[in-house]
Amino acid sequence: MIYASTNCLKNPKNVIKVLEIYEKSGIENVELGSVHSHFDTKLLKKFSFNFLIHNYFPPPKIPFTFNLASQQKSIRNKSISLAKKAINLCCSLESPLYTFHPGFTVDPPDIGKPFPKTNISDRKKSLLTYVESVVEIVIYANQRGIKVAMEPSVVQKFNLIDGKNELLLFADYPEIKQFFKYLNRNDVGLLLDLGHAAVSAHWLNYDKDDFVKKCKKHVMAIHVSNNNGKQDQHKSLTHNCWQISKLGEFKHVPIILETMNLTTDQIKFNINLVSNTIKKTKIFL
Repeated sequence: MIYASTNCLKNPKNVIKVLEIYEKSGIENVELGSVHSHFDTKLLKKFSFNFLIHNYFPPPKIPFTFNLASQQKSIRNKSISLAKKAINLCCSLESPLYTFHPGFTVDPPDIGKPFPKTNISDRKKSLLTYVESVVEIVIYANQRGIKVAMEPSVVQKFNLIDGKNELLLFADYPEIKQFFKYLNRNDVGLLLDLGHAAVSAHWLNYDKDDFVKKCKKHVMAIHVSNNNGKQDQHKSLTHNCWQISKLGEFKHVPIILETMNLTTDQIKFNINLVSNTIKKTKIFL
């Protein structure tokens, strides 16, 4: 099934307006994204979309940076609490999956801008804190019949320190493998973001195809958007972009369009491009 994120549309702050526009344009499958203002979630019940919920949703009254690896107890607790609220909303909306971001070794004020490069927490301690948070979330989700998946980080140039990734967890496969080893359970998957993979592979100097291949066994859903291979631009897909070339391998999991600043016609063009791509792909066993 192919979904459109509520992040896709131009000026998406008011999620109810976004959903009303999607409804008028015939979009049926929607991921509730992470860029919206606070609102009354009861308003979602008037829509009949097939929903998925992603990360920082429902948006809280008082904004904060979601970080399940935070060494500040208040931020970590707020992040876990928000994840549980998202899972409760999944139950209410009959959404089968909640996906969330990886953690950070700092607490940035804004995800889309350069992170602070001081007061960096010990990486292993941050990783173990994140695992502890995820265990609490997955137990809560399991009790309610909701699946959960982590989205690997995107590392961009402005967040490197002397060419190294010290600030973002789970941007390469060795650390993702370590996450699953420490987690020691098989009821958590990956939301594999192909746009993230292209960018992180460039700055961390690994093979993006090999990364996708290694992650594949854990994948529960896909995020897809286009970029220049150096920045996480969330651009429209093209017939020959690398991200499109990988989708045939994931035709049996939800594929979520996460482009940004598009019109509904452009969103539907991207959905059709994804649909036609996976229809043409043959799976050889």
